Parts: sequence; structure tokens; C-alpha cells
Amino acid sequence: MKPKRRRPPPPKARAQAEAEILERGRWSQLRANEKFHSIEENAAARERCRQLLTGGAGAVDWLDLSGQK
Repeated sequence: MKPKRRRPPPPKARAQAEAEILERGRWSQLRANEKFHSIEENAAARERCRQLLTGGAGAVDWLDLSGQK
């Protein structure tokens, strides 16, 4: 019996594309929504988004995010 082959990790192209979209503001609502929050709040939200995308739901501290800490 042959051992199962591992799948290669997903290409970094998707992560790079997502970062490019966030940095360049290609989404029409991205820039419009940014004006409602401070620069620091927007930067923190981007970091949480990246944590969620790279580490999954377990990488985000949900209690801290919801203000329950």
C-alpha cells in the first residue's frame, strides 16, 4: 500500500493578490469605509484580517476583539 501523498502548500499568489487589493484599495467600498475610522483602527482591522486569512479562526483573539477582556 502506497502512503498518501501530501498536497503542496497553496500558492502564495492568492495571499499576494489579497495584500495587493488591500494596499491599493481596488474594492470600491474599501476607501469609502476607511473614512469612518482612524488610521490606527484601520491598520488594526487589516492586521486582524491577515491573521484570520493566514491562521484561521483560532489565530484571532475574539474576546479581545469583542471587548470582553
